[in-house]
Amino acid sequence: MDISATFTLSRRQLRTALRNTPVMRKMTIALALVSVIGLLKVLAEGKPGTFGYVCPAVLVLVQALGIPMAARRAAAQMRGPWTVRITDTDYHLQTTVNQATVRLDAYRDARFHRGFWYLTSPTGTSFFPAAVFTADEQTQLAQLFAHSLPPRKRARYRPYS
Repeated sequence: MDISATFTLSRRQLRTALRNTPVMRKMTIALALVSVIGLLKVLAEGKPGTFGYVCPAVLVLVQALGIPMAARRAAAQMRGPWTVRITDTDYHLQTTVNQATVRLDAYRDARFHRGFWYLTSPTGTSFFPAAVFTADEQTQLAQLFAHSLPPRKRARYRPYS
């Protein structure tokens, strides 16, 4: 299998992709949970603690300022066409700034979320929009990722212990 596509990401698409990376989603969920706990503490005790002020402020700052600023910085570097090429063994990404070829077995997870494929490795996450591929190619990609990447581990799942 050899699938390739060339595309250009808009600043909005880049911001959406960055907001939905696994690390950002986990951080947003954690901050939201701590914010709810802080608000429940305010309702129970009548006085806000440190969490009552800090966590909602950090959540708002990250979502409203941090991600758009990161997208603006990244958009300057990622301007121009991207070329993604996926074979049975490799993932190749070429931009106007850089190019990289990574073996698929270096990734530990591939997820489709809100129109993007996210390939997660121990050192970071790579993403590309699924809409640049045809429906048949998207099906091939899903099958390739399902068969070539290790299965997802379930936390605390030990069937024989």
